[in-house]
Amino acid sequence: MVPSPGYKIVLLGDSSVGKTSLVHRFINDSFNENTANTIGAAFITKKCPLSNDPNRHVKLEIWDTAGQERYRSLTPMYYRSARVALVCFDMSDIQSSFERVRYWVDQMELNSSETQTIEKKVIVVGNKSDMYKESDSNELAEIEAYCEEHQLQLFHCSAKDGKGVTELFTYIVDKIDDSFFQKAAQEPTVGRQRITLSSVSSSKCC
Repeated sequence: MVPSPGYKIVLLGDSSVGKTSLVHRFINDSFNENTANTIGAAFITKKCPLSNDPNRHVKLEIWDTAGQERYRSLTPMYYRSARVALVCFDMSDIQSSFERVRYWVDQMELNSSETQTIEKKVIVVGNKSDMYKESDSNELAEIEAYCEEHQLQLFHCSAKDGKGVTELFTYIVDKIDDSFFQKAAQEPTVGRQRITLSSVSSSKCC
């Protein structure tokens, strides 16, 4: 069997924007109103087929980081080697979201050691779209303009009803090109060690 190479994704954002709920919706297609805050980070994997080649799979290695301020000194270690960063914000509290989106995008850019350009690496994700209020349209337009200016993809999702979650991760998988698989095939696997705080695995994607 051809091994599925690991593709690292890190979720960034303030506490209570719903990062953990987004991951649970994607992995288990479930939602829990009483999800506890993440401490440090949680690690979860899911193997997904490519849309254009169902016989080829990639293992998404998803790091769900804590958003509380007391853990922020730890967060940069999880940026290392991340292929994609999902910068999440709360669409039910969008008036305070713009500065936080900019903060997390800046943090990713400052702490990333990869040569990949930031516009190819960061995806901005508005969660809780089911609670979005039309009265906040001006604030949302501000975030949309920022993403357009910086060439960042923007997704609206709801971990609660599932809207947009599958589309988000399918987009990520479909953007993986052949060069990633070629490089992964050349990397040695013997002697690798991974430290995880928690893990859940699934064999199918979407």
